[in-house]
Amino acid sequence: MTRKVGRPRTYSKEQIEEIKEKLSNYIDNSSVPIIAEFAYQNDIPRQTFYDYEEFSTLIKKLLDKKEAQLERGALSSILNSTMAVFSLKQLGWRDKQEIQVGGGVNIVYADKDDKEL
Repeated sequence: MTRKVGRPRTYSKEQIEEIKEKLSNYIDNSSVPIIAEFAYQNDIPRQTFYDYEEFSTLIKKLLDKKEAQLERGALSSILNSTMAVFSLKQLGWRDKQEIQVGGGVNIVYADKDDKEL
C-alpha cells in the first residue's frame, strides 16, 4: 500500500455548508446512520468530520441517533443483537461487571507483655 503524500484536502465555506446539508439529510433519512458509510458515499475522508469543528454538532446528532436506533432495534429483535452489541461497544457501552471492594483490614499484633487480650 502506498502512502499518500501532499497537503490534506481543504474545504471552502460553501463546500462545508453543502456537506453539512447532505449529512443532515443522511442522518434524517437513515435508520441507523454510520459516519463511514456517509464518508464513502460522498468521497470524503472520514477524518475530515473530526478535523473540522463545523461538523461536531452533526456528528453528535448522528451518534445519538445511531445509539438510540441500535438499542431500540436490539431490544425489539429487529436487529441482530450480536451486531448491535458490537456497535454499541464502539460507542462506549460495556458488558462487563466491575466490582469494587472497599475497606481495609487492620491487623494489630499484641505483645506478650500486654495485659489486655
